[in-house]
Amino acid sequence: MDDQPPEPIASDYVELGTLIVLFLIGGPINLAAYTQIAERPSATRLDILKRHLNYSDLLVLFVYVPSRACWLLTYDWRGGDFLCKLIKFLHTFSFQISSNVIVCIALDRLLSVISPTHRSPEKAQRRTKAMLITAWFAALLISTPQFAVWKTFLAFEKLNWSQCMQIWEIIRIEQSLVNSSVVLPRQLMDQENVYVIVHMMLIFWVPATIVMISYIVVSCWVYLNSRPSEIGSAAAVTSRGIRKRYTLTCHTAVEAEWRTPLKSILKSTKKSFPTGETLGC
Repeated sequence: MDDQPPEPIASDYVELGTLIVLFLIGGPINLAAYTQIAERPSATRLDILKRHLNYSDLLVLFVYVPSRACWLLTYDWRGGDFLCKLIKFLHTFSFQISSNVIVCIALDRLLSVISPTHRSPEKAQRRTKAMLITAWFAALLISTPQFAVWKTFLAFEKLNWSQCMQIWEIIRIEQSLVNSSVVLPRQLMDQENVYVIVHMMLIFWVPATIVMISYIVVSCWVYLNSRPSEIGSAAAVTSRGIRKRYTLTCHTAVEAEWRTPLKSILKSTKKSFPTGETLGC
């Protein structure tokens, strides 16, 4: 290890600038959306979903973005061990609940078209609330391991320079200080790989898969159920056109008959309708 701590690189400044822009633009927009949704007297099912999505966005904007920007500015962790664990827990929680709420929206759209019970407003609203409670609880449960995974590490005692790091990174650094040729034990490497894979699966891949499947099913349902209605509409239009033409023809025939002399009408009536039948118009 070098005698001096690492310094920020170009990509860090790019990330810092991006975070600042997102905060300045996204913060007011999401606060305005929060105010608009909160002022509505009655909350529909869609309003409830929007509200919880807004909550998750506010968590990302006002928890992740400022803490990440502060670290990029100082390039040093100065919050202590507990705050290190808490911040990493909140980071994971904010991203996880954002993904979970998006999944709830997709499942709500899916149930709206395939579930008969979801067509009842009361049952649908209860089910939506139950899904959201499950989403928040799942995000809380999934984020809890961050308290065990992250801790502070004092890398440069003379400079009092510390970092908030994963336990596997700390073990790797400590072993390299003793013997640079020593690698991380196989068991610890497997633990790290499992953590990374499960973390990415739960935050991104599993929610993305559920959302994709849900909207594919919804699209197929809409396509398959819209075709008969289109055929029925075309048949109704055709039927109305036939009836209209038939009515006009009948009216024209009656008009022509009334324009003929009375004698010809009586004669044609006797010949064509001997039993007293009419034109049938």
